Amino acid sequence: MTLRLTWSDFPDRLRAHLEEVLGGPVVGTHSCRGGFSSSSAEILRSSAGRRLFVKAVREQDNPGSMRLNRAEATVLEQMPDAAPVPALVAVIEQDEWFVLVTEAAPGELPAEPWDPAQLDQVLAAFDALQDATTPCPVPGLPSVAESLGPDMLGFDRVAEDPPTDLDPWLAARLDELRAAARRGIHALDGDTLCHSDVRADNLLIVDGSGHIDGGAVSIDGSGSIGKGEVSIVDWAWASRGSRVADALQLLSSVEDIGGTLAVNDRVDAVLDAHGLPRQVGSDVFAGILGFFVDAARWPRDPSLPLLQQHRIQRRDSLLSVVRERWA
Repeated sequence: MTLRLTWSDFPDRLRAHLEEVLGGPVVGTHSCRGGFSSSSAEILRSSAGRRLFVKAVREQDNPGSMRLNRAEATVLEQMPDAAPVPALVAVIEQDEWFVLVTEAAPGELPAEPWDPAQLDQVLAAFDALQDATTPCPVPGLPSVAESLGPDMLGFDRVAEDPPTDLDPWLAARLDELRAAARRGIHALDGDTLCHSDVRADNLLIVDGSGHIDGGAVSIDGSGSIGKGEVSIVDWAWASRGSRVADALQLLSSVEDIGGTLAVNDRVDAVLDAHGLPRQVGSDVFAGILGFFVDAARWPRDPSLPLLQQHRIQRRDSLLSVVRERWA
């Protein structure tokens, strides 16, 4: 597992500052699961009853995590209130620490394997996000094509240096897949604020009754029930792009063992709703698959021990979906 920082790792001065924000001494903590960063990810509860989510890291712990937390703070500072996103409470820079504090709400990670009703809840939440953030309210963000485009050219890198375990179906279609990925990158352009790192552990769901059981909390375990049943969290990779970009990325991440979730049917429904050709889904998925086929052979990063396993699983799962769309 990724070794995360926790409340006990914070120096006394930083703890005192956070307790000021919380309105009282910390009397309970809840470590959130998911993600790959060494940054802390905890719900802190004060004696005054306030609960906040805290993400803290130092340059020495992981320079990449520090950079991503700063980027997320910039986005959250400009997020519209209507978006289904946790509200930013404070940004603290103290000594070598950078700390991001947001509102926290109880909830659960999506069930995995995905429940069809929850999957549709999340797709509806992305519609609400797009309504609130088009045109994009955060200036200076890269486009999705700029931020994800190089990753989606993975089949170019595979063609130059094929891995020894390359699936024969892919090997026979590399030129077609390379062309499709380029079309997919172009199709993701637009002027909507996009999350661009959509996964189950970046989502927090409250069931339809509003009941909270206090169980699993997402990596960022934050949001507001008043904003809807789904909170979309962890905004470090935000970019500007198509209204369908996040929905397609989400659907590309869904494990659909046995085909019970009809992922490709949902992809087509999203595209139909926005008046886009269904080929867009095939092209975007080809690009995402290319990234994972390439990345599955990258050297393992000891500071992110779960990441390589994730990439291999995503490669194998997405291949079956792409093959179905190609038929």
